[in-house]
Amino acid sequence: MHKHLLNRVLAVALLLASAAAHAQYAWIDAKGVRHYSDQPPPTDTPAAKILKTPRGLMPPAPSPVPTPAAKAAPTLAEREADYRKRHAASEVADKKAATGQKLADEKRANCLLAARDKAELDTGRRLRADNGSREIMTEDDKAAQRARDNAVLKECQ
Repeated sequence: MHKHLLNRVLAVALLLASAAAHAQYAWIDAKGVRHYSDQPPPTDTPAAKILKTPRGLMPPAPSPVPTPAAKAAPTLAEREADYRKRHAASEVADKKAATGQKLADEKRANCLLAARDKAELDTGRRLRADNGSREIMTEDDKAAQRARDNAVLKECQ
């Protein structure tokens, strides 16, 4: 029984070895002639023209031809420099946006103050001077304040 199993294993091993020894390739060359060989076809044979390869083997890949458009992958140092450049540009843009927002907020606050001052001046009531003293604003002071408020309100539109 043991010997019988050993014979079968040996027969299978020989069968597999002989299949590899009889590897066959089939391809059509540039002139249209069909070739059969145990050697792979020439490397310049297009994959579409290779009809048969041994099981488990891929047709030989043609030698790579360097193309001028092909660019090598960037190195780690180049990628790091590119990241730092993008990060710095992002920080500058963020600062600019924050500064622009701050200026817009200040302008909005100035517009609200100018509109409130102008409305108060237009009521005709007696008003105190802005310097904190107990003086009442004269008509000339009111006219100057109106001019300042109007100048601010022009820029608010």
